[in-house]
Amino acid sequence: MAATDAGELPPPPAVSSHHGSVGLFGAIGLVAGSMVGSGIFLLPVSLAAVGSISILGWVAATAAALAVAGVFAWLPGVAPQAKGLPDYVEAGLGPFFGVQIAATYWAGCWIGMAPIALAVAGAVGYLAPALAAPGPRLMLTLASIWLSVAAVWVGPRAVARVEGATLVVGLAPVIIAATLGWFAFHPGVFLAAWNPKGLSVPAALGSSALTAFFAFLGVECAAAAAGVVRDPARNVPRASLIGVVVVAVLYISACSVLMGVLPNAALGRSSAPFAEAGQAVLGVGLAGVIAICAMLRAQGSLTGWILVVSETSRTGADAGVFPAVFRTRAGERVSAINLLSAGVLISLVAVATASPNLGQQFAVLADVSVLLSLYGYALAGASLIRLSGRLAPARRWPARLTALGAIAAGVVLIATGKPIELAVSAGALAASALLYLWLRRRAAA
Repeated sequence: MAATDAGELPPPPAVSSHHGSVGLFGAIGLVAGSMVGSGIFLLPVSLAAVGSISILGWVAATAAALAVAGVFAWLPGVAPQAKGLPDYVEAGLGPFFGVQIAATYWAGCWIGMAPIALAVAGAVGYLAPALAAPGPRLMLTLASIWLSVAAVWVGPRAVARVEGATLVVGLAPVIIAATLGWFAFHPGVFLAAWNPKGLSVPAALGSSALTAFFAFLGVECAAAAAGVVRDPARNVPRASLIGVVVVAVLYISACSVLMGVLPNAALGRSSAPFAEAGQAVLGVGLAGVIAICAMLRAQGSLTGWILVVSETSRTGADAGVFPAVFRTRAGERVSAINLLSAGVLISLVAVATASPNLGQQFAVLADVSVLLSLYGYALAGASLIRLSGRLAPARRWPARLTALGAIAAGVVLIATGKPIELAVSAGALAASALLYLWLRRRAAA
């Protein structure tokens, strides 16, 4: 969640009027940083069910992310006052879709938080195998959620410290796998896991691309770079696309290594795949260090995203697109109702989806979060088409073609969702439509 991410607390997607001081490489860092998170820690486990042919799914997910990044490279120029995905959608499509995206983005965030808590529990289960069984794992997942709620309750400064302290530490397992892991890579292991279910190429793509896209959630935060980048008309689109490619290369390399180090059956059962691969490359002692790094990063990521979830409902209520009970109250240091509702909802998701198979549970939750995000990205593309008339004539069709590409990618990926995942996502959309009608009726009363 990514939410963004898949795992980091993203920079607020606002556009400032001052001249930026960040060049192209700094902008690339902003874009990549919004997507690099803790979602990668369990993605290889979920993708092991498809096999190493899922690398093709990574390629398809990367292509979709590039199309979406292109949309958010254009949108700041046609909707400079917008502050985030709901505003970008509302600017072109009206308040109904603005409210709907605000609600589904919020829902996608707290649904996507449960997989991050699972990553924490998986790492602890690796360090203490007695806690790897389904029952103890659920208790660890819930403990992780409420530990993050407690950290946010202390205040945003505590969240920032947790995020900062765990960011670099958490990247170590992925970087080690993507680099040193190649010394332990066995082509025979990779090829033996190529297609264990005998799927056709389209079926394999459909089974893996949707889950892989979880790593790119947060790509919409690229629009935030517009206000702080020198020559944004030129550098923001380049940074958006290069940032996605950088993240894709890191993730595809890391996943490929794991699928060539661990036998497919072992990878599918793993609760901490990077630690197990590290054990094969570096030994038991350093494998434990990698597991601790993954645990700390996932916990930090979860803490940041719980703040995002609580702030999304609070600011949405202040703007009139959420029920008034979530509004900011005078003298409030932390919004108790928003924070507690986030903790309860994430906990309910974790309990309702509890499964003996960690990879399957992660995949279902990640897919639902991705489906809701893809719907928002497709509407952002539609909004760009409506707003593209504000661009110079020579730039309108490139913007429209980019938008059409993102819409097509979103539709194709959504079509690969499993019936239960699509049903849950459709339920969230229906609830958001009812929310809009209720808010409109309250405003008219």
